[in-house]
Amino acid sequence: MIKIEHVVLASPEQMEFIIQGMRNPMNSWENSDSYVKICRTGFHEDRPCDPECCNPNCSGPYINKEIGPNDLDLMHRLSNAGTDHRKFMRMMPVYVRITAPLYW
Repeated sequence: MIKIEHVVLASPEQMEFIIQGMRNPMNSWENSDSYVKICRTGFHEDRPCDPECCNPNCSGPYINKEIGPNDLDLMHRLSNAGTDHRKFMRMMPVYVRITAPLYW
C-alpha cells in the first residue's frame, strides 16, 4: 500500500509569480483575475476571506491565493496543449511524503 501524506504546495507569492509567468508569452497580464486573500480574524483559517473586509480586531494574517476563472481556464488550456505549452507547471513546487513498501 502506498500512502501520500503531508502535501506542501507553493506559497501565495510563488503562485502570483507563476501566473504572471504563464501570461508572459501573450502579454495578457490585464486578463488575470487571481488575487491574494488575507484573513485576519485568527479564528477561521480555512474559510474564504472577504477581500474587502477591514476588521480592526485582527490577530494575525492568514494568506490564501484565490485563482480566478480566467487564470484557471488558461492553466487548463495550456496543460492540454502539450509539453511545450505547460512550462508554467515546472515552476510549481509540490512536496509530498510517500510511504511505500520496500519492494515498490
